[in-house]
Amino acid sequence: MVEDIAEQMQLAQQPFAPFRQLPDEQRVCGPVFASSDDVGGADADFIVGGLLIDCKVTTRPRTLPRSAVQQLARYLLLDYDDTYGIDRVGLYLPRQGALITWRVPEFLTALGARLPLPQLRTLLRGHLRQAKHSTSSQNR
Repeated sequence: MVEDIAEQMQLAQQPFAPFRQLPDEQRVCGPVFASSDDVGGADADFIVGGLLIDCKVTTRPRTLPRSAVQQLARYLLLDYDDTYGIDRVGLYLPRQGALITWRVPEFLTALGARLPLPQLRTLLRGHLRQAKHSTSSQNR
């Protein structure tokens, strides 16, 4: 197990090297979104210099489940007020040392989105808060 972790640390050297140069305020580990309460809690893995990164450990990277990309999209949309200034998203695969990134507009287009990010965030906030309000009203 120690050798496995050492190998993953070595593989991370190159993809993460540029991020080590960033100021501390641009390197956020485990960011929590103000909107996390709307979904029962959510925190991403990293945001570095506007890049939202979610780590996915797998021995078969060609068969990542759709849910991995959907989770990345959820984190992106949950930053309702653009607190973190996310302009890119990515998946980091530690066993392969691979960082796969997309600019936000191309990521959203690939997912079939037809609206810009701010509108998608506004729609999601309205939907989640309406659903939360409806649920709490029914429980009274």
